[in-house]
Amino acid sequence: MTIHLPAELEQFVRDQVLAGRYDSEDAVVRQALEEFREHVPASTSGPGMTEAEFKQHLLQTGRVSSLPTPASPGSRPVFSPIELEGEPLSETIIRERR
Repeated sequence: MTIHLPAELEQFVRDQVLAGRYDSEDAVVRQALEEFREHVPASTSGPGMTEAEFKQHLLQTGRVSSLPTPASPGSRPVFSPIELEGEPLSETIIRERR
């Protein structure tokens, strides 16, 4: 599992390890999640909601004011690859790092 954190939270996690409060960054995140799990109502830790139930939950709790109308698959743009000349990007990066 990979977790992406904003820079200020990443720094907070590093600071906790540097201060000696935890052995590793993993331990900081694990402890935070275990404490969070203790405070989450039991009803949300059971089987997940369907997508429709989740959308209704968002509406009922006021987190969204309306749901977008789903786009039909035919109205979505079709992208095609563009042919590029020159060396592959990976080769350019390797060459510039040398």
